[in-house]
Amino acid sequence: MFENVVPEYKIGWLQPTSVVDVAAYEFYRIAPPRVMLVILPLGLSEFSTESSEEALAPLDEQIDQLVDRGVHMIVQSGVPAPLLLGIEAHDRMIEHIATRSGLPATSTVLCVVRSAVHLGIKKLAMANVWDSQMNKTLVKFFARGQVEIGGAATKAMQHDEFVKLSGADQLTLAYELGRRAFLENPACDGLYLGGGSWPAEPVAVQLEQEFGRPVISHRAAMVRHSLQLLNAWRPVPGHGRLFALE
Repeated sequence: MFENVVPEYKIGWLQPTSVVDVAAYEFYRIAPPRVMLVILPLGLSEFSTESSEEALAPLDEQIDQLVDRGVHMIVQSGVPAPLLLGIEAHDRMIEHIATRSGLPATSTVLCVVRSAVHLGIKKLAMANVWDSQMNKTLVKFFARGQVEIGGAATKAMQHDEFVKLSGADQLTLAYELGRRAFLENPACDGLYLGGGSWPAEPVAVQLEQEFGRPVISHRAAMVRHSLQLLNAWRPVPGHGRLFALE
């Protein structure tokens, strides 16, 4: 009787922060019907290696909780934690999630890199609120996908400082950094608008219209690549170039 409303796919999400607002709001704004997000907050208190390690310490328990909820795959959400932990630790974590759960596993940063590859981007500009050390690690993640970083517009902010901004101010900041990244790096053929705590997808669409080049945002990258891993991806109109791809 209710087969048209029961979720077809449940994506388990290891959410770094203890409060979930923008992430869920934007996911359901852009995700196809009958795809459910199963969020397990980890309580990351700040952007630091120590906080990231502490939040991910009870990983087996977190994996088991998501499996008990019947998820079809698991995503380690948020780019800051992998940037702080490093590539090798990130790779071990994703492999462990897949092995223990027996399900497909990925991370936001892997979804973003795969999106750049799918879009055919060779030289990418970045805009985000992370510090220089985190961005150096991010460059290495992209390099594994043969994507060169051509320049960046950044404003380093602590998480507690950033979340105090209003939604409108976050959107404005994302737009200003993204626009600056394009203007200062005209040789780049795309932009990664980093940061999962701001509603980046509307800004990505706006910047694509202004500059005629693709823009990757966290949620769009995660939704697309997750559904690809589940063999369930179909293009969704109205959400930018990434969502228009087969």
